[in-house]
Amino acid sequence: MKNFFRALLCLALIPASKDTWAQKPVPEVVPPPSNITFATHLDRTALWVGDQFHYLIIVDYPPDYEFVLDNLTKETVNMDPFQVVNVGTRLVVQKNARRKLFVDLTLANFATGRESMQIPQFTLYYFRKDNKAVSADQANAESLTIPGPVIGIRTTLPPQPADIRDAITLNSWDRIRWVFPAVAWVCLGVLVIGSGRELALFVRRRKARKGPDRHKAMEAVRARWVSGVPSEFSDPKVCLIFYDHSYQNLKEYVGYYLETPIMGLTAEEIREEMQRLGAKPDLTQKVSRVLEACERLRYTRDGVSANPEAARAVEQDIREILSFKE
Repeated sequence: MKNFFRALLCLALIPASKDTWAQKPVPEVVPPPSNITFATHLDRTALWVGDQFHYLIIVDYPPDYEFVLDNLTKETVNMDPFQVVNVGTRLVVQKNARRKLFVDLTLANFATGRESMQIPQFTLYYFRKDNKAVSADQANAESLTIPGPVIGIRTTLPPQPADIRDAITLNSWDRIRWVFPAVAWVCLGVLVIGSGRELALFVRRRKARKGPDRHKAMEAVRARWVSGVPSEFSDPKVCLIFYDHSYQNLKEYVGYYLETPIMGLTAEEIREEMQRLGAKPDLTQKVSRVLEACERLRYTRDGVSANPEAARAVEQDIREILSFKE
C-alpha cells in the first residue's frame, strides 16, 4: 500500500504549467520535527549568465523516518527560474544509527538584469516507519520544506541596456580598406621589377661566358699534352721542352677547370686562387707541387740536367691531375 501511495505522490510532484501554478495558493511552510535537521551549501557565491553550480541539501534524521527518493529526478524537480541539469542523491548511515541524506542539485542560471536571486524552496517527502495505515488516504505522508539561499548574479550589461551590441564603430574600414589593394599592387610591382633584373643579369652573364665549352677545351688540352710527352728523358734539351710544354698546358687546363684566367699567375698565386675558389685540397696540393717543380727546373741557372726519375715523377703527377674527376 505504501508503494501505491508513493506512485501517486510522484505523479502529484510532476511540474505543472505556469497557469496551473498561478491558480494554486502558495503552501505554508511547515516546520520540520525537532529530530530532523537540514543544511544547505552552494559551491559559488555569484554566477555569470550560463554558469552551472551545485546546490547541496544535507538532511540529518533518525532511522524512524524514510524519505521518498523516487521522485527526485531531473524531469520531476522544478527549480524555476533555474534550469535543472542533474539531480543526485546519496544516503549515509552514521555510527549512532542516524541517517544523512545528501541531495545534490546541479542548476544553471540564464537570468539577466538582476543583482541577486533566491533559489526556490525545495520539498522532500517522508514517512514514519511506525505508520500502519492500510490505505493511501490513511497514509501519514509528511513534507520537509527547505528554503533556498540567495545567490548573486553577475552581468556585463548596464542596468537597462537598449541593445546588447555596442553602437560605436571600432574601426573605419570604409576609409582604409583601399590600403590593402594598394600594398598588394606595390608588392607585385617590386616582384616584377626584381624578376626582370635577375633575368637581365642572367642573360648578361650568359653572353659574357661565350667561348669554347669548358669540358671540350679541357679534353683538347689533355690530348695536346699527351701528344707532347717524349718516350725518353735522357736528353737535357728534351727534358726542358717537356717542362715548358707541361707547365703551359697544366696552367691552361687548371684555368678551364676553375673557369678563371690564371696564365699570368705563379705557382704560389695559383694555389691561393684554387683555395679561394674551393678546389679540392689534394688536387690543389698536387697542381702546386708540379707547377713549382716546373718553374724551378725551367729557370735554374745551371740549366736542366737529364734526370729521368724527376721527369717521370712530373709526368705521373700531371697524368693524375688531367684524369681527376670533378
